Amino acid sequence: MAVNLELVKYLIENHVTILAHPVDGRLKDLYALFCMYLQQWADKDQETPSYGEFHEDLVLIAQVVQGAIGVVCDSIFPEGEQLDYVHVTPLKYLVNRFHPGYYNLREQAAAEEAECAPATLLERLTNALETRIETPSTQALNRLEELLACKLASFRLARERVKRTVPHAPYIPTCKDLQHSSILSTVAYISNNKIVSLQKEKLFKADKEYPGLVQCIQTHIHFIPNLKPQTDLSLGDCSYLDTCHKLNSCRYVHYLQYIPERLMQSVEQSVNQLNETQEKNRRIGFYTHGDCCSSVVKSILPSQWIKCDVRKFDFTILGKFSAVIADPAWNIHMNLPYGTCNDNELLLLPLDILQDEGLLFLWVTGRAIELGKESLMNWGYKVINEISWIKTNQLGRTIVTGRTGHWLNHSKEHLLVGLKGDPEWLNKQIDIDLIISSTRETSRKPDELYGMVERIVGTHARKLEIFGRDHNVRPGWFTIGNQLTGTCIHELDVKRKYENFIATSRRQNEGRAFDYRDDIPQKGQYNKQVYLQQQQHHSKQMPAMKAAQYVTTTYRSTI
Repeated sequence: MAVNLELVKYLIENHVTILAHPVDGRLKDLYALFCMYLQQWADKDQETPSYGEFHEDLVLIAQVVQGAIGVVCDSIFPEGEQLDYVHVTPLKYLVNRFHPGYYNLREQAAAEEAECAPATLLERLTNALETRIETPSTQALNRLEELLACKLASFRLARERVKRTVPHAPYIPTCKDLQHSSILSTVAYISNNKIVSLQKEKLFKADKEYPGLVQCIQTHIHFIPNLKPQTDLSLGDCSYLDTCHKLNSCRYVHYLQYIPERLMQSVEQSVNQLNETQEKNRRIGFYTHGDCCSSVVKSILPSQWIKCDVRKFDFTILGKFSAVIADPAWNIHMNLPYGTCNDNELLLLPLDILQDEGLLFLWVTGRAIELGKESLMNWGYKVINEISWIKTNQLGRTIVTGRTGHWLNHSKEHLLVGLKGDPEWLNKQIDIDLIISSTRETSRKPDELYGMVERIVGTHARKLEIFGRDHNVRPGWFTIGNQLTGTCIHELDVKRKYENFIATSRRQNEGRAFDYRDDIPQKGQYNKQVYLQQQQHHSKQMPAMKAAQYVTTTYRSTI
């Protein structure tokens, strides 16, 4: 039986591709590739062999040139036999035996001799240790590791769903040309720290000297220096910029943001049209993991809030939630424009009853990071991640001078993420663990967090924010805190429980308001037994002997 030289040549020229992924040496795939090779490059008169003939040719090559190729049977993956290795040099000698000079082996031998130059014993030992021997078991293990490392299709589907369902937000780029800012400072008319108008004559004149200025103003955001009589340009920019508390007396340079109204309207109009088109084209998707299957037709609940003292509130009224955000007023030992809570009051909050399974996002200060982790564990949560809010200033730069921090200025804040139970409905690996956003009012957190939470737990899931304020109220969320204005509840079950709680609290407060001095009888209408009962009622907390002595003494003095 003759050796199939075409198969030998194919193995020599394509041995790297044959053994690599995705073929991985499988004989069935190798047979299909070899047939395609014959149809394209071989003689038209040559017939395509069957799989049995192809297998016999491989076995014959392995017998004629022992050690040139290795055929093994995979015992783990039921795909049949595989080609384990291919040694090219013996196969080239085989081809040269039938066609002398077909392959130039002298140059190859010289190269191999140069590579195999005498080395030290240490180098030979190191090479032997670093050489990885491929065996059938290691190949199967590598393939198993590759399968485990592959991300599930749910990750890709969740990201694709977010792209098609999350509304677009308006974005306007910022001009980076410092010369434009300096020119606009001479053109803008500023009054009471606001840009009133731009002087058109000076603006068009400057546009002739610096072409493209007007076009840049119409398409970009510009920050114009707010120069005042006390401003000293040599001092540079103020560290706090628009959050400076002494804006009218600060000697550093401050800026005002200028966006033409026409630009704002055009951007908002284009974004609204894009969102409307997206909403019209929205359909019920086949992939509904982690989201309500009727989200296309189901409307989001209006915003709900309760003004209350969180420390005294009955959390059983609210029910269960998929996600909870808590922004406690940690005591950082600084003068703040709002009240703070001590650590014990925060630890005693019964946040463990708000969720059977889900996520809790806890804002912590630098001092309270470990305390926050301990609190999450006490409430039954496992700390799975930590999100960092990188603060940026008015100009979009990172903050280098924060108002908090004992040793170093804090330019970021920490958000601990706690997981309770095993919620399989969470959408994972959509967002990253960084939020880059500008600072606003004191203690106000970035709005980007709400979108992140909604993408993880779903838009229609119940979500709660504790220690919220008026600016935290938003559709689909329930907010509680003592800095809210009034109370608004749309869920009937929660509303009924809250009304019962208020009625019970009112009755208890009326009972505590009882004052025995209003019921002391006038002279001549004295009742000894009633008076003793009243005095005993008000001396419950005193020791028994002191209470009796107190009652007797008071009674005698009255007589």
